[in-house]
Amino acid sequence: MADYFSQTVIKPDVPVAAMTVLERRILGEIFEHEDMGDDVYFFASAGPNDFLFLSVDEAKTLLAESKGVQSCTAELVERELGECEAGTTELEIDVSMFGYEAILQDIVRRSETLDHLQVMMAWTCSKMRPDGFGGMANFITADDIDTMSTTGFLEEALGRLQGEHPPR
Repeated sequence: MADYFSQTVIKPDVPVAAMTVLERRILGEIFEHEDMGDDVYFFASAGPNDFLFLSVDEAKTLLAESKGVQSCTAELVERELGECEAGTTELEIDVSMFGYEAILQDIVRRSETLDHLQVMMAWTCSKMRPDGFGGMANFITADDIDTMSTTGFLEEALGRLQGEHPPR
């Protein structure tokens, strides 16, 4: 059996002041992280975590501390709290359909020092399988999330070679 990895780094480091406490907590579950003074370096050695757990009490506390700040993360957690059954003590949050990119874009929108974030991902595999290698980059600004994979790049290059796409 092959193991697939999505090693990821986010540059530049994210200012703590630009994140709500809820966003920092959620991003800290999605990614590994290192505090770098007033900033946080987010990365993933094997790949971002799409499924995370948060106690209901902690979620309520973090929401209260983040009150008044426009955040898709707060909207997600509020929705999860609203859907949980009475007596539930832990939220199970699936961020695979939501995406960490939206969280990072909210941070860029509010930041006084960030005008963008870069997410670089290397796709690797423990066996030499043709579908196990490649990568992707996201360029996140307040207004846009631009993404390109190595597969997309190669398809465009092949299209140009075959006359299907104009040169860049």
